[in-house]
Amino acid sequence: MIPVIEHSGLLVILYWLLMIPIAILVLVRVTAFWTDDGPGTLVGALKTIVAMGLAVYLTYDVSGYVFARMMQDPQLGIAFPPGYHYWNWMQEPQGLKWHILGFVPLIRYLPVMFALCAGGVVQVLLWKIPFRTGMIVFVNQLLVDIFAMAMLSLVFSFFVGVQEGATAKAHPRHSRGVHAGGRSVAAAPSGLQGMQQRIEQLGVEEGPLARRLWRRWESVNHLLQPAYDLLQPITRHLPLPARDFLNGGGWLLVIPGVIALLRSWRSRGTRPKNGGA
Repeated sequence: MIPVIEHSGLLVILYWLLMIPIAILVLVRVTAFWTDDGPGTLVGALKTIVAMGLAVYLTYDVSGYVFARMMQDPQLGIAFPPGYHYWNWMQEPQGLKWHILGFVPLIRYLPVMFALCAGGVVQVLLWKIPFRTGMIVFVNQLLVDIFAMAMLSLVFSFFVGVQEGATAKAHPRHSRGVHAGGRSVAAAPSGLQGMQQRIEQLGVEEGPLARRLWRRWESVNHLLQPAYDLLQPITRHLPLPARDFLNGGGWLLVIPGVIALLRSWRSRGTRPKNGGA
């Protein structure tokens, strides 16, 4: 979702109320294409979506918290506040948690991989299908769902932009914060936000080895920035992990993967059924 949607509770609710039936339709279509087994009914599809959603979210969120705990480095000031537990972590914004996990950039993609595996396992358990088939169905469903989320975010962003433009004309901006001598005074962030700020202030050669290697890769990946800017109208509507992955060099993997997936769909669609010619 785009940041404007994420910061509005009503828009988030409306967004997911629209995404649920879209996800159900995608699930029914994808499973019908790849396997004879599946949810069967719309109620079964809804149960599957809810079960997969819970499994994916909890796997990602819990494993992210565990990794964030393991990555603490008190010597660099990278540590959770005293008395901070998973209940506190669960209430934090997803974007903030993603940036905290960015202390070791490569590690933060492991919770995403675990969550994807959890989604595939749920389908295997619910439908009694081979794991390979379950993962194929889940990955295909995920790609189509992400595309649908991007298109829905694009629609929301249009109407939100129109509304913000009308509001800006009716109510001119006022300066925020307390000023002293012409300068704004901001309180030093605490909690997880303070931890994020300390991570962002680390030097290029500070932190664990994986972080330093990633910084060096970024200096090379910067050469592809014109291509990322060209694709920005697409990527800016994707979820934050997907955006960071693609702009971090993921397009080099995704484009060949999508081509292979399209070829697989085409070969399966033209394959004769029941041994017919």
